[in-house]
Amino acid sequence: MSDPKIEALKKVPLFAHASPKELEFVASRTDETPAPAGTQLTKQGSSGNTFYVLLDGEAEVTIDGKHRRTLKPGDFFGEISMLDRGPATATVTTKTPVRLMVMSHAQFRDAMGTDPELHSAVLAAMAHRLREDLDSST
Repeated sequence: MSDPKIEALKKVPLFAHASPKELEFVASRTDETPAPAGTQLTKQGSSGNTFYVLLDGEAEVTIDGKHRRTLKPGDFFGEISMLDRGPATATVTTKTPVRLMVMSHAQFRDAMGTDPELHSAVLAAMAHRLREDLDSST
């Protein structure tokens, strides 16, 4: 019987290259949780201690109160705070009921530390987002 967490991770572009063993490892370091519409998952400037992968539903990203993007299934966020232990760079609020896969800092560190390709993919996605945010603020 297949593990629902592994099946969910297979659909996330970030984990597209991962082997079954790597997916099993990442899945073992995650928790799955639902959240209703209107739930603030991160708050810009506040301590960030969770990495999120959106499995179902939509969430809005705002920076300085301005809409930046809508997250859809397969998108992830919280990686910047996971990498530098700094405050959240954006506020993320659910637009619809969502299902999330979440990792604490320790879980994220374990998963990233064992897979250099995954670590590189997270860094590349983070750089892309930061550039988009910089371009849209000018």
